Amino acid sequence: MFKILVIILIYVIVFAWEAPRLFRKKEGKELAVFSCLVFIGLVLSIAVVILSFV
Repeated sequence: MFKILVIILIYVIVFAWEAPRLFRKKEGKELAVFSCLVFIGLVLSIAVVILSFV
């Protein structure tokens, strides 16, 4: 459980670091793509951690 929380925290930090810059520059398409890629990476990272317990 701790590993999943650390992964989520890391992804939140990366998103909080990059998203405001994209939002300020009004780069909506880039923000949407970045958000999708971050979400996919988060899901895959959590899946790897969960499957390593099996």
